[in-house]
Amino acid sequence: MKPEDLQKGDLIMVRWLDASEIRCSVDEHEGNPEMFCKDWGVYLGISGRKKRMLIVGKDVVEVQNDWGAARIPLELIDEIIRVMPRKEAVRAIREIQALGRRVRLRKWRMGEIERVRVV
Repeated sequence: MKPEDLQKGDLIMVRWLDASEIRCSVDEHEGNPEMFCKDWGVYLGISGRKKRMLIVGKDVVEVQNDWGAARIPLELIDEIIRVMPRKEAVRAIREIQALGRRVRLRKWRMGEIERVRVV
């Protein structure tokens, strides 16, 4: 499926090629270097000035309608599957009804992040 076939609010699964770091022999690096990831969530659109990114909503703060999202470069996408169309997904996730032309994505600044050490 192509991104232009999607509607904001569709529940999707995206298979895409991600960068990875692994320790192994040179033969293993040369044999199969691709590392595929799968992200699923609510399709929020395509954005970006220099690089076009597919935006997949992962979670939402109910009161503020702020979305946490994955931003996946279009050229790294291998496959997109529509799991559920918007009409069906809106019954389960009511915030989808509010999806208009623009969506607020949460941004974290360095001073706002609290570092925690887990032992």
